[in-house]
Amino acid sequence: MEDCKPVCSPMMTGCSLSCNDDSPTINQPVYNYLIKNLLYLRGTRQNIMYAFGIIGRLQANPKESHLQVVNRIFKYL
Repeated sequence: MEDCKPVCSPMMTGCSLSCNDDSPTINQPVYNYLIKNLLYLRGTRQNIMYAFGIIGRLQANPKESHLQVVNRIFKYL
């Protein structure tokens, strides 16, 4: 993440995430670890609240597309 470009918003406009994606599933403990890190930041950074709410609902069956949104939030921060 050190060499990534910063983005101007935590989530793309019109992005719709679903638990019925066709993208491959990812390692759930790794995804949950990233969500826990964002949970800490959610209280101090109110501008990521909406994006966090969307990705937080998808913890039971995380997909590659969900991880891309999490990475975008980290790029935003």
